[in-house]
Amino acid sequence: MSSCTFTVPSSLIGALLCAMAPSPVAAQTNAAVVSPAAHEHAARSSLSAEPAVIALLDSARHATDPFRDRNSAIAAGYRRLGMDFPSMGEHWVSPRLVVEGKFEIARPAMLTYVVVNDHPVLTGLVYAIPLSPGEPPPRAFGASAIWHEHNGTVDEESVLPAHHAAPAAALGTRLAILHAWIGVLNPGGTFSAENWALPFVRLGLAVPDRFPPGAARALSLLSGARAYFTDLADAPDTARGELRAVLDECAGLASQVVATPRANADRLGPADLDKLDRAWTATLERVSKIAGTNSAERINGGSLSTAMRK
Repeated sequence: MSSCTFTVPSSLIGALLCAMAPSPVAAQTNAAVVSPAAHEHAARSSLSAEPAVIALLDSARHATDPFRDRNSAIAAGYRRLGMDFPSMGEHWVSPRLVVEGKFEIARPAMLTYVVVNDHPVLTGLVYAIPLSPGEPPPRAFGASAIWHEHNGTVDEESVLPAHHAAPAAALGTRLAILHAWIGVLNPGGTFSAENWALPFVRLGLAVPDRFPPGAARALSLLSGARAYFTDLADAPDTARGELRAVLDECAGLASQVVATPRANADRLGPADLDKLDRAWTATLERVSKIAGTNSAERINGGSLSTAMRK
């Protein structure tokens, strides 16, 4: 590391070095869950209208197309880092590319995947570069691409989404991060760190053009997000059991909504989304009573309605 111009925060370096260990993930045959045509459509549908940005991300998509087979990513040195987040999926990092500290459109430091029908699907690219004090992040993707920074531990930085909305600061040494959702349409924008379309994708459901965030959070409980929200709530140990029970109840309601017969089995209608959103709101109210408004706020992306705060 003595030859590096930049110094990545030690907590992240430790995690990256751990990621260099052989991957524990068994080889899988990655059938084309998302067809190349659908992959390209999703990429283009969520892009900025700026031709230059579209061209850059087309280049990135074509360069990383082999990594739609996750075994190819593993062979190229990518290793899983951290948990499977409901709104981001699994992060697979190339420690070598992060430590190199270079920004190259065709060589993202991380890849994101979600598992659909037992097959990993490439959902996006993550650019991660160390920045020296005072150095701004790259501007290649234009003004709509807001980089965020990681200064704490991997768990701290990944669990709380509040920092995702803030641009990278100019002071201190930090790791600048930019997500680019080239494989799954992100209603929040191509470069938004969180993508709440993922809970729909995981369940094989069509992503609605518009949906309340609470509906997506309720759906995520059907794909194993209970442990994530339980940890995120940061509730006292005495309340964790009751918190898990409340989340399980919400998951049960979400399961009923998804299982309800409809003309288009893979498409939730406005009434379905409303039921899911109301189920999540009720869950927040109960979490607030069990563990406090801070816990409810944490599992709701850092915000609560004024009424719920009273």
